[in-house]
Amino acid sequence: MRIEAIIPPMIKLAAFDLDGTLARIGEGIEREDCQILVALEELGTRIAIVSGKPAFYLCGFMRQVNLSSPILLGENGGVIEFGTDVPPINYTTLSFSESARKTIDWLRSRFSEAIPSLWYQPNIIGLTPFPRSSSEFDIIQRIIDENADFIRDVDIYRHIDSFDITPKGINKYRGLETLGRLLSISREESAAIGNGVNDYPMFEYAGLSLGVNIPDESRVTRNFADIHEALLYLLEHVKEERAHSCNDSTIS
Repeated sequence: MRIEAIIPPMIKLAAFDLDGTLARIGEGIEREDCQILVALEELGTRIAIVSGKPAFYLCGFMRQVNLSSPILLGENGGVIEFGTDVPPINYTTLSFSESARKTIDWLRSRFSEAIPSLWYQPNIIGLTPFPRSSSEFDIIQRIIDENADFIRDVDIYRHIDSFDITPKGINKYRGLETLGRLLSISREESAAIGNGVNDYPMFEYAGLSLGVNIPDESRVTRNFADIHEALLYLLEHVKEERAHSCNDSTIS
């Protein structure tokens, strides 16, 4: 565990990865877990979903959770939307270099030449191809490896079902950092909950980091076997801190 981390006195923002964390890939959030998210929000903790999925996908997904003011960070933090309206009423897109845009366009062209029927997630910023077989995964990985010197202005995350390719500097750390400024919430008042390598940047940002089956426990403050355990821990932590805050106010 990351013993040097200081557990924040009050969690005002809880940022959750989606696939493999809040929900299994292709499935919804369990009813009991939705209730805990609502309870956290009612206690004053803003709930954010930080995912490699596009923000508009997160809009449809989160409409069923019954949160009053969810925050959606799509494409690994590159697109920030407040609420679940389509089109969004309030949104921010992070800036990135023109060279990264050209690299992403070039990679898409190379992938499509090698795999004409390859499906891409409809992103605004990055590139997310979904190979359908191990051979297609190998083809994409080979193109990436053979052009490593040319594509240094992008970051690449390989997942069980896809590749996330984002402009250098677009990651969950920067997404949460930007969100923190917009909400006037410090990193010490933020919690990050995730399960994969693309969640490491937001673990580094947040004062409290909770892993869901993270192999490298040094990355997080606490590691849990499943999301329900992590949510229960977070809820109790928030309740305790709110109680302490109320007691301190009464004494003063």
